[in-house]
Amino acid sequence: MRKNLKLFALLIIVLFIYAGCGIAINHYGGSLYLSWLFWNLFLAVLPVFFALGAQMLLHWNLFTIGLSVLWLLFLPNACYMVTDLIYLDSSSFVGSQDIYLQNLSAWIELFYIASGVFFAMVSGLFSTYLITQKLHFKSYLLRLLWIVLISLLCGYGVYIGRFLRLNSWDILHPFSLFQKLLENINAFTIIFTCMIAVFYFTAYIIFETMMTSHHENQSIG
Repeated sequence: MRKNLKLFALLIIVLFIYAGCGIAINHYGGSLYLSWLFWNLFLAVLPVFFALGAQMLLHWNLFTIGLSVLWLLFLPNACYMVTDLIYLDSSSFVGSQDIYLQNLSAWIELFYIASGVFFAMVSGLFSTYLITQKLHFKSYLLRLLWIVLISLLCGYGVYIGRFLRLNSWDILHPFSLFQKLLENINAFTIIFTCMIAVFYFTAYIIFETMMTSHHENQSIG
């Protein structure tokens, strides 16, 4: 638990540093669209709060289940930020004859958005790690199936957020939500969902392996 709390504190510190850097860049002449970026990043970090709260409770009860449900509803926001890279304008980087431009403001925007995407992904992976720890899977196969399921749900969540423009709180209107979901199932839905799922699954396996290896090294030391 101490290790998890340290990583959580580090995420919060990095979040404030990231926000401060964005404000400073705009103050000194940058043109970052911070409102949507900060909002998406805030939604991406929320699952960590819910997951950590659930893990800190000693026993499963209605409150633990409620926090876990909230975690699942907001988890796709972490992976959703990967699709925010579409806002980068390629014409700002490549000029005539395919020569890359030395456009400093464009490159700053690229690295700043990419850093936000990385931070959002780490937050999502960390929150998934916390919930997976809480479930205490005794079978490797069950844990693997759990991660596959979560990855698929995350991928589908990114799809409905990006293309159907639905949000996590639209679950409050279940009938209209499910009707819209059923009306928008096609080949692209399945392929896009699986593509994001594979991406998230791979990232999580790497993240969990690193976290487990770090824990084992500390135990040996």
